[in-house]
Amino acid sequence: MTEHPVDLSVIVASWNTRELLRQCLQSIVDEPGVHMVAADAPADAAGPPAALAVEIVVVDNASDDGSAQMVQTDFPQVHLIVNRHNAGFAVANNQAIAQARGQVLFLLNPDAYLVPGALSGLTRFLAEHREAAVAGPKVLNPDGSWQATSFRFATLWDLLCEALFLSVLWPRSPLFARKELGGFDRDAVREVDWVQGCALAIRREVWDAVGPFDEGYWMYVEELDWCRRAKGMGYRIFFTPEARVVHYGKRSVARARARVLPLGFRSHFRYYRKFDGRAKELAVRLIALLQMGLRAGISAGMILISRGPTRARWQENWRAYTGVMREAATAWS
Repeated sequence: MTEHPVDLSVIVASWNTRELLRQCLQSIVDEPGVHMVAADAPADAAGPPAALAVEIVVVDNASDDGSAQMVQTDFPQVHLIVNRHNAGFAVANNQAIAQARGQVLFLLNPDAYLVPGALSGLTRFLAEHREAAVAGPKVLNPDGSWQATSFRFATLWDLLCEALFLSVLWPRSPLFARKELGGFDRDAVREVDWVQGCALAIRREVWDAVGPFDEGYWMYVEELDWCRRAKGMGYRIFFTPEARVVHYGKRSVARARARVLPLGFRSHFRYYRKFDGRAKELAVRLIALLQMGLRAGISAGMILISRGPTRARWQENWRAYTGVMREAATAWS
């Protein structure tokens, strides 16, 4: 069978997000001007000439909430890969991309969905801006406010501002929110250092040149590592408002925060050791101890004055923050 031509592959790695995943996939299927290409589409199953040929590849990371069954039943056109264990973000996306056929690879979180026209906006932007190897869309919170997903590479100063809540208190400050680009105008195209993997479009030839995600990370840092490698090879990364995505954020890990957050920081420390050396890694660990110590203290106070589900959430936060502190301190144990 001749391989069906695909303009864009949407890659979704999912873990226990069944209803959010359903919303995500439905937004892709309902995207205007798109011809959905099934995994087993014959060569002559072409859509309208002007339609964007799109395939969806979903990797289910051993969900126990029926996510895989839902995809099989409700979205038979999806190419579904089911893992027997939670392999993490890097492995799952590498699995999907190895089987994807699109000229553009669009990574999309299962707790996100497309605003109509997002896929055509991304492909149009990349077609009109050949200098752009990677593009990140405008990401919105469910209430319509913008979500920070495009960044500069962080310095120690940036990490300290984050630890001390300065970037939160002054989100538009070019001094305190430098990593977040000082709350730049989300209605204009801008070159950035890296884009979060919740919504990230990459030209296939660039992916092949830079290589797959580093599977030494379990989650949170893979796209940062990949973008840094891409930038080191001279590729340019952009934010574009021509496409919009709504992202709930961290829904798949919320119920396991105490286990997941320390693993995320383990990846964080590994990233700095890999690119910047042992001395900077140790400095980052010290900042993390400060950051999590402050948050653990706040959580302890909230546990004392809260009741019921609110108290349980603060207890989970406290366990997560103290877990990160233990992870940060392993360098001196």
